Amino acid sequence: MTGFFALFFCWVSFTQPAAADEAGAAWLQRIDQASEISDVHMRLELAVTDAQGQSAQRVIEIWQKGSEKRLVRMVSPARLKGIGLLVGAKDSLHLYLPSYPPSRRVVGSKRGNAFMGTDFAIEDLSRLQYANRFDAVEAGTEESQMKLVLTPLEDHADARIHLWVANEGDAVVHRVDHIDESGTVTRRLTMTDFRRVSGYLLPHALQVDDLIRNRSTKASVTAIKIGAGLQDRIFTVPHLVHP
Repeated sequence: MTGFFALFFCWVSFTQPAAADEAGAAWLQRIDQASEISDVHMRLELAVTDAQGQSAQRVIEIWQKGSEKRLVRMVSPARLKGIGLLVGAKDSLHLYLPSYPPSRRVVGSKRGNAFMGTDFAIEDLSRLQYANRFDAVEAGTEESQMKLVLTPLEDHADARIHLWVANEGDAVVHRVDHIDESGTVTRRLTMTDFRRVSGYLLPHALQVDDLIRNRSTKASVTAIKIGAGLQDRIFTVPHLVHP
């Protein structure tokens, strides 16, 4: 969950990569540290709206332990139940589709693919930290939020990511824009309704807008438990396949 929430002006040129700086690196460290939780179990209800205005419902559950382990599982609708993502050590990622066993590895730009009919990318649901995957530079403040320009350190679906983080207090991410090679914003993740849970300031409402396909997904956190005492066996491929 931490990365998922973590899940997130000056002119920036897209003809040359942005150079990393110490201030940008320090921001990413702050974001990662502020959102790191020992373990958490949560449930989200999603409403997916397509370009024609048709809506579909989804429910997912997320388990996370520390900064390296996360399990995301689809709960409903019935035809998607059991589909899961498992994040493990060294950012390994497995996708399990019950109709096509066994699990398969997800690497590189494929993490930008949409997750099971929603507008959340696999990357959105699997990212646990920023500092080990991006360089960052400060790009000015906006309404008490610092804008950061992130450049991927490895193969990635995006050329850039623009990220807005609270400039004071908890280093919580409020907005994440995904930028392609042409400088076009392709997806936007917005986080609101921040509440304190066991001392952590966490968003309870999230929205992803696919600006290319004119779609959106709204997510509401309906249950959350921090310090759930999660066992390590939950974060294994056997448990992903046979919970």
